[in-house]
Amino acid sequence: MPREWQLRELDKVVGAIMRTGAATFSGAPGAGKTLFAGFVFDALREAGLVERLMVVVPRRGLAKQWMDALEVGCHLRLKPHSAQERPNQDGVVVTYQSLTERSADSLETHLIMAERIPTLLVLDEVHHLARDADSGHAAWARPIARLAGDVEAGQQGIAGILNLSGTLWRSERSERISTVRYTPPDADNRIRSIVDGEVTVQELIAVGQLRSIDLYRVDAHVQVADYADLSYIEGNLSDVDAKPARAAVAGLADINSWRTAFVASVLDKLEKAHRALNYHVKALIVAATQDQAEKFRDEVDRQMRERHLQPLAELAVSRNEDEAQITLDNFRAQKRVGVLCTVDMAGEGYDCPEIAVLGYASNKLTSLYVRQVTARAMRVTDRERQIGTVLPAIVVLPDSTELVKEFLRYMTPYLHEIRADEVSLRRPEREGDGELIWTPPLRRFNLEAVQVGDETVTVSFHDGTSENVATDIAATLAVHFKAANLPEIYWPRASVATQRTIGDLLQRRPFDFRPDEDKQTRREPSLEEQCKLVQDQLAERGRWWAKHGDTPPGQFNYMVNDRAGIPNGKRAVASLDRLQRALQIAEQHIRDYKNTKSIR
Repeated sequence: MPREWQLRELDKVVGAIMRTGAATFSGAPGAGKTLFAGFVFDALREAGLVERLMVVVPRRGLAKQWMDALEVGCHLRLKPHSAQERPNQDGVVVTYQSLTERSADSLETHLIMAERIPTLLVLDEVHHLARDADSGHAAWARPIARLAGDVEAGQQGIAGILNLSGTLWRSERSERISTVRYTPPDADNRIRSIVDGEVTVQELIAVGQLRSIDLYRVDAHVQVADYADLSYIEGNLSDVDAKPARAAVAGLADINSWRTAFVASVLDKLEKAHRALNYHVKALIVAATQDQAEKFRDEVDRQMRERHLQPLAELAVSRNEDEAQITLDNFRAQKRVGVLCTVDMAGEGYDCPEIAVLGYASNKLTSLYVRQVTARAMRVTDRERQIGTVLPAIVVLPDSTELVKEFLRYMTPYLHEIRADEVSLRRPEREGDGELIWTPPLRRFNLEAVQVGDETVTVSFHDGTSENVATDIAATLAVHFKAANLPEIYWPRASVATQRTIGDLLQRRPFDFRPDEDKQTRREPSLEEQCKLVQDQLAERGRWWAKHGDTPPGQFNYMVNDRAGIPNGKRAVASLDRLQRALQIAEQHIRDYKNTKSIR
């Protein structure tokens, strides 16, 4: 049966397509946009406006999910990865990438089929079509524009269009999507997408169709090297400024002690969720790099063996996308507890309601990415519906202020800004002769040392409010919750209810604050430490040249040393002045090379 919001929004969206030919729907991840698209198609087919369905998705693995969901929920049969369906099928589901491949007839066949049979074109996660010139997604937008036309120019080339996205968005006029209608440009020359239907996170949590969020924030005392100022920044991660904190978060998983504590926290929450439901709930750990994802996989299995239990971690990374997709499908289907370690492979559209715990160990702060990943832990299982109890979605993350703010922001309605760094899933290193070559930026900050700190819980609610649970208060109340046989997974929420009820009696007193030594400090390094900081930067430039340059790395390093007056192999005993001069020479040489080769 359709959900209440699906019935409410169906007439709005169907009416917009009947009047104008196109509609845009903004629905929270996990809301049920797939089945909603099926209901829209059925309604339009019943009205005699369309006879065929074409769905376009951003990732290959999503095609099967769409095919399965529509067949079970709407009795619609789609053929995946094909421009033409079989007899007795209702249409096709393909990827945006497939429309850009240089096959002789793929796009042409789509055009012929849409011209021959009135077709509803459903564009999943349509914000990916924003035409940022650097990301390669302009290549996605061009065939869609050819297939669908331009709705604002009145040149629509297909019977009906349904744009689907997880959020409202605003973007530059140059990034306009041809299938979307926009408001007039504002004072900043930005345009906003016009939506014809919407369902929010807050609404879905309130009616028990999505889980609310509990944040478990793992703090750490960090030391970060600032290469620009040749200084060290020290303090608790929660007190460190945004840029060095982001650099610290990127390197935390490479520190054994922190990785051990983080995985232990994820497994602890997973066990509590399992006991609360007596069901095969699962966890997802999102790392900053593929190497870190592998380390998390190994650490999960190591800790399981320590508990005299079977290893339960799976790895899905893009080094082998076909193998990763098999892992994702198997992980979703398995009827046992598990932990999936990945980077970007289990994001938007990955439907695995059993994921109840998310370990977020990435330094990505873009709103779109955070929203999509968080949504993986917010879907509700059939088991929860059966017993009438919905678990909170547990998120374990580093206690970085900007990162925590972004997760809390998920609970607040807002207008999303589309930027090139958000819509780009992966940037190509080389797009072709004479075109842009993208390379990772050189680092300013580098994590040097970590000491694991305390864990703080932040409980969020569907009304947009949130509240912290202090460690000492939680420990005091835990004894009473245990005696009352309250499942541990609900203890933080019970603590907040107690705090809100009793108020002052349990809150920290106004003069009970952290001592000054816990705040961020900037320490001037010794001469030897300054030299080491510069040497580290020189080594990184050498590694960059080894990967992207056109001469052997040894020749590059010899040239840099020679021009700076440093005997070859003597950087370890060179003066700070000469090391800094060598760094300037290396950076200028790389800049000149980039300009010559059109490297960004």
